[in-house]
Order: sequence, then structure tokens, then C-alpha cells
Amino acid sequence: MSNASTSIKCEHCSANLKLPGTIGPGKKIKCPKCSGVITVPSSSVPPKEGKKAPEPSAKKKNSGDDDDDDGVLYGLRDIVNPEQEAKSKPKVNYSLDNSNKDLRGPAQAALLGPSNKIMARSMFCVALCVFSFGVAVWPFIFSEDILDYRETLKAYYKIEAEKAKGTPEIQKKFNDRASKIDKDNKNDVLARNVYPEIAAREKKLGLTELEPGIPLDAGEQAFIKEIRTKQIPYRISWIIFSLLILVYNAVEAMAAVRMQALESYNWSMACAIMGILPFNCIGLLVKIWSVEVQPDPMQLLPDEGFDLLQLFTHPLFLLCLEYIGSLGMGLMALTVLLKPEVKEGFSYKGDI
Repeated sequence: MSNASTSIKCEHCSANLKLPGTIGPGKKIKCPKCSGVITVPSSSVPPKEGKKAPEPSAKKKNSGDDDDDDGVLYGLRDIVNPEQEAKSKPKVNYSLDNSNKDLRGPAQAALLGPSNKIMARSMFCVALCVFSFGVAVWPFIFSEDILDYRETLKAYYKIEAEKAKGTPEIQKKFNDRASKIDKDNKNDVLARNVYPEIAAREKKLGLTELEPGIPLDAGEQAFIKEIRTKQIPYRISWIIFSLLILVYNAVEAMAAVRMQALESYNWSMACAIMGILPFNCIGLLVKIWSVEVQPDPMQLLPDEGFDLLQLFTHPLFLLCLEYIGSLGMGLMALTVLLKPEVKEGFSYKGDI
């Protein structure tokens, strides 16, 4: 049977109906317009040119055949003009809702810049604290003595020369003594001259071949002993403050991560406030103490004048610069966190 569609006219309402090629002659269909029952005439399926139209089989089909659908009514679609069909369709007078349903996106976008800056600054401070801790603990682990006797004596001669400004002979004496000590740069030899008990113990052990070194007078010995008593607690405090600042900046970096992920509003506020507080400046306490420890490991003022390079690399200048940056980042993060849309982003939990 041909699959080409043909057209027939309803015998009840004269409506033009489109008939698919699968419906053969004699089938009953239902008019979609008037609901009248129509029997498909044999002339509705024209034979192809050059071929005879198939004659209806005289053999009666079994009731179980697939093509035996006598009594079944087919519904057909009425042939409608496309323009008329377009006019009959309902008009759409609404648009899609393109509004943002996830409130976390705008909040994360607003906090991305401040949180990244705080993380970078905090991790840089952590690295500096690790370096500072290593410098402070180095003499305890890798040196024979916590004190550098040669450098300490050079500081002593400098102080004494300053006291004797009006007497050039005494100044020259101390300067010559500093040059002589500078050449004898063996710390253990100087230690024997500061502490006679060390030399006596070595002599008792039979270590007589050791270098005697430069003998030190009572003033030199007293100065070294005084500085050594200050050096130990000073370096211990240096270690403690380095660890405190390291932990503080590590916590601030962790809070910045939670801020960026919108995990906790309280931790985010704490991160901003930690940036505003000048906690890193507690290192100045160690710096002030270091003035009493000669030679000063973190000298505030250079021996000879100041140039721009020394100014911009000076620990005090860098500490102030670091705090100004930390203060600006903390205020920036605090301003963003107080915005209503950012607060909504933290409280938004999504569809449950």
C-alpha cells in the first residue's frame, strides 16, 4: 500500500481532510470537525502511473491479523491554512525568569579580591616569621656559644671610644684594640680568656696545645659577661614573639580561606579585624629590648648616616609599611562584609 497522503472531503460537513497513505479504502474514520463517521472510498488512493490498482482480496482475513481493524475509527487532522493556524495559537505574554537564584555567587565575587590579598600578606608574614625564628634559635643549636665574643668586644670598644671623645689618645687606644681583636676571630679562644674556668678545665684535661689567644682585661670580661646575661632572655623572647606572630598570621590566612568559601561569617569578620589590629607590631618590643643587647642584632640607626636604600630596607620602615597594608586590607574586607548582599550570601543555604 502506498505511504503517500491524499485528501478527501467529509460527506457531512464538506471539510477537507488529509488522509495518510496507511489508511486504505473501506476504513472508517471520524471527522475532526463534525465528528461524523466517514468510510474511505476506494478512489481516495489513486494507483501509481503504469501500474494496476490492487484488487481487493476476496479472502477474508483472520480476526488475529494486524491489518484487521474493521470498526476502528481514525481521527484525522483538518487541513488548516498555516497563517490561520498561527493566528489561532495563544500569544505568549511572559518572559523567562533570568534573575539570579543563588545568592552566594555575588557575595563570593565581592570577597574574592580582599580575601586573596589577606591570604597573600598573611602567608608572606608567616614566611618572615619562620626566617626570624631560625635566626633567633640558630646560636642555641649551631654555635659553641650564644654570644659572638669578637662582635661584642667591638661594640664595647665603640662605646668606650664614644665616652672618650675629648681625649684622642684614649680613642686611638680603643680603636687599635678593636683592630687587634678583629683579627683574632676565633670565638672559643676569646671564651677561654673571658671565663678562666674554661681554660683551667682544658688544662686539667691536658689540652695545653690550644691557642692562648689575646688576654682580656677586667673591663672587657665584665662587659662580655653582662651582655651574655642579657642575650639569653632576649633571644628567648625573640623566639616566642616570632612564634606568636607566625600563629596569628596563620590563623588570619585560614580565616581568609573560610571568608572566600563563605563558610563562616564570624570567622570572616574576625579575619578583617585581625588585619586591622597591629599585632605584628609587638615585634617592636623585642626591637626596643635589643638596644640593651650589644651588638644590636636589629640596629635601628646605622653607624654612618642614612641613604634611601637603607631607609626603604630598614626593619622599622618595613614593619610600618606592612601594617599600613594590613590595615587597608582589613578595612576593605570589613566594608565588603557589611554589605547586605554579602550577608545574604553567607546565610543562603540553597534549595533543600
